[in-house]
Amino acid sequence: MSLGFAWSLRPGAGSQRTEWEPIMKTEDVLDAFTMLDDWDARYEFIGELSRELVKIADDEYTDANLVPGCNTRTWLKARPQPTDPSCIEYQADAETPLVRGLVALLLVPFQHRTPEQVLATDPTGYIGQLGLAEHLSPNRQAGMEHFIERVYQLARAQQQAV
Repeated sequence: MSLGFAWSLRPGAGSQRTEWEPIMKTEDVLDAFTMLDDWDARYEFIGELSRELVKIADDEYTDANLVPGCNTRTWLKARPQPTDPSCIEYQADAETPLVRGLVALLLVPFQHRTPEQVLATDPTGYIGQLGLAEHLSPNRQAGMEHFIERVYQLARAQQQAV
């Protein structure tokens, strides 16, 4: 199922995804969720996002990059965005497609922002509008909270590194 949203690689990145720049914004995700009739279709959309998420490099699947508090092993790292070092580029992966898709959804409001912008972003409204809380187990909800806290921790680390 394609909803017509584009995800692009930077020019010259080749055919293998090592970096991504989403054209999709939070508004696009919210519009997509509104267009989809039921949660089966929304889960399919989340599954599509899981295939678009750039995984971290093989040697970065380390305990240091594990997100604590997630039931499904989930890795997250941040680095300066190569095309604009003042912004953060998050890379992530998870052991299951559903969690990988949720990670992709959660990163949309934070990706390619300055540390200050990331720290000023409150995804509560975005997550609430998606209706995820009503359709995820309490464990998955707690995992989302841990993931977002790790996003903020990495932004603070990037901020201090500057």
